[in-house]
Amino acid sequence: MLEVFYGARKQVFITFGPYVLILFYGADAAVISLLFAISAVLCFLLAPAVGKLIDKAGYKIVMISDTLILVIVCFFYGFAHHIFPMKTAFIVCCVNYILDSIISMASLASSVYVQDISDNPEEVKATLATGISVNHMITILIALFGGWIWQALGIETLFIVSAVLGLCNSAYAATIRVKKSRPEGV
Repeated sequence: MLEVFYGARKQVFITFGPYVLILFYGADAAVISLLFAISAVLCFLLAPAVGKLIDKAGYKIVMISDTLILVIVCFFYGFAHHIFPMKTAFIVCCVNYILDSIISMASLASSVYVQDISDNPEEVKATLATGISVNHMITILIALFGGWIWQALGIETLFIVSAVLGLCNSAYAATIRVKKSRPEGV
């Protein structure tokens, strides 16, 4: 279930985040390339900190917090143009794009969770492989469904749906059990 929600969230932002910047705010290739580069560098630099945060706070807290932050990101993607002047709204959405790239690294928490609950390395591999397959399947459906929502109902509705998926992910993550101690070698 976590991969279903994560796949949906990922697809909305990989596909529709840049579309908002390009089609709604008129960003050109140079701006999108710059955002890709900034995101890549920040993710590279912050990845160790995210790993430490997962170790220190725990995967459950990180999974819940990640998607709660996502709700804020969705709100500003969908409604920045209603709140701010267009130039300011564009900057807010550019910052959102970078922020989403950074918080998407929190998906590593689900891998830690799988390692924590699995009995052996083979089970970890099988579970992670299944999760990736589910993730890819849902991304295809969300791309189609998200495009329809955008056309029929607007970007506000698209990002409201994404926020609701984020809340569902947080609610589901809140139900997972955390082992008190990890056995040696897992």
